[in-house]
Amino acid sequence: MKKFDGLNYYEILKIPMTSSYFEIKRAYKDALSLYNEDSIVTYSLFSKKERDKIIEDIENAFLTLSDDQKRAAYDQMLMDSGQVETFIPSMEKTYESPSQSAPHTGVNENLLHSRVKEKLLAEDVKAQLDEILLKERLSGDDLKKLRKAVGVKITEIQYITKISTSVLRAIEENRFEELPPDTYLKSFLRSYAKVLQTDPQKVIDGYFKTISHAKKTNDLDPT
Repeated sequence: MKKFDGLNYYEILKIPMTSSYFEIKRAYKDALSLYNEDSIVTYSLFSKKERDKIIEDIENAFLTLSDDQKRAAYDQMLMDSGQVETFIPSMEKTYESPSQSAPHTGVNENLLHSRVKEKLLAEDVKAQLDEILLKERLSGDDLKKLRKAVGVKITEIQYITKISTSVLRAIEENRFEELPPDTYLKSFLRSYAKVLQTDPQKVIDGYFKTISHAKKTNDLDPT
């Protein structure tokens, strides 16, 4: 059983750098269970001093990776020091799943663009979009309504953006605890909005206001 000397926080918790908050929290609880003094697996392997140091490392890893700002700074430090390579593209690959791919016929992006553009010319669609986009906060349900109004399937967005349908559905269903860190979520929302030919910044700002509101009203687990 190895100690954590020389390991980064992701390695300590045994998770990839693309992990969501939910995955980080689960890994943290698993690690505490494995290394606490009551563990029958590790109780005889470490002295009290060594165990205290391990628990401290686990706590520091969780406190850093569960805080968006601290995590972003930590990730940047790992990249600047050469400990890891830039991982945003690899993250998008992680969210891409062959089993969730669009049909083998694929999606013609130009045809989809033209189809959405034509939909946007319809008065009823324009009125629906204006009503939604005038809101200060945009929920996942609002984004779903936008998508359906312009006639785009979720699998079409997946095919073009390479964001998995599981993440897209988590966005549309307001399952915030399953979403990636803010930096990547903003990138995903921007790609989502571009497919719908909708103002990306409006979508990002509105959705994040919904997340912030949910946190304030204790809809999210603060621990």
